[in-house]
Amino acid sequence: MAPIPLVLGLASATAPEPVALGVAGLAATCLALRVQRLRSAARTVMQQRDNLARLAAPAVARWVAETDSNALRAGWEQKATVLFADICGFTDLCETMPPGDVAAFLADFRVRAARAIEAAGGLVDKFVGDEVMAVFGVPQAAPEDAAPEDADRAVAAARALAAAMSEWSREREQTGLPPVRIGIGLHRGPVFVGAIGAERVEFTAVGDTVNVARRLEQMTRTLACSCLASEAVVQEATSSEGQLMAVRPVRGARTVLRLFAIPLHTGRRTGLSIRPECFPKARGTNSAMPRSEAPSGQ
Repeated sequence: MAPIPLVLGLASATAPEPVALGVAGLAATCLALRVQRLRSAARTVMQQRDNLARLAAPAVARWVAETDSNALRAGWEQKATVLFADICGFTDLCETMPPGDVAAFLADFRVRAARAIEAAGGLVDKFVGDEVMAVFGVPQAAPEDAAPEDADRAVAAARALAAAMSEWSREREQTGLPPVRIGIGLHRGPVFVGAIGAERVEFTAVGDTVNVARRLEQMTRTLACSCLASEAVVQEATSSEGQLMAVRPVRGARTVLRLFAIPLHTGRRTGLSIRPECFPKARGTNSAMPRSEAPSGQ
């Protein structure tokens, strides 16, 4: 049997300092593992955000990443102004271009269009070929927060698009390339906003308002204007005066609409000027008149 002083000496040598050191080491290891997991999760979130940004506008990607997924899937209804724009005569413009040049042309158009739209406070909803859709006033916290400035932002975006295309046309003309013309449609009304889809989810705005805005953009080909807006936009926008172009039903709209041409003020005649191939002679339209002189009973 070991002498009592020796046993006491061994006990004092093994406790409590070594035990304390062991606990501290374990805590440090756990902390290091937790930091590593947090860094891995952060890298995953950043990668997901980067992947989303490749498929959507940066503003949309950032907002979707920061918004509760359940709220996005549930969606909501609100008022918004929708803009559609596409290139006039795109098929003729590209029929002699190699596919790679067409892709580069579209990429250039999309960069310029997105820059103009986002600078005016809009969200690029999607690009489809040479067409761009944007929404203004989204997101909105609650229905009662609806603000009419979304119409002003949409008009500002239309003018910025016109200016961007005018500048691009000047650059192209210097190298012997044809100018780029676009038609723009604007409509304001209720839309449903949310993440739509099952396996392939898309954040977008849908509804009659979207359909009508696209029809108005298409109607710029048959009416003598570059930007066609509904009365709902003209009434809410404080930054523009419209010229009455037509009073007619529009496919997708539930009522007859009064349609107005919005002056884009590009600063030079070659900006978004009327071209016969883009705007054939208007048929069946009312004579143009300022908004203040438009008959209220139509």
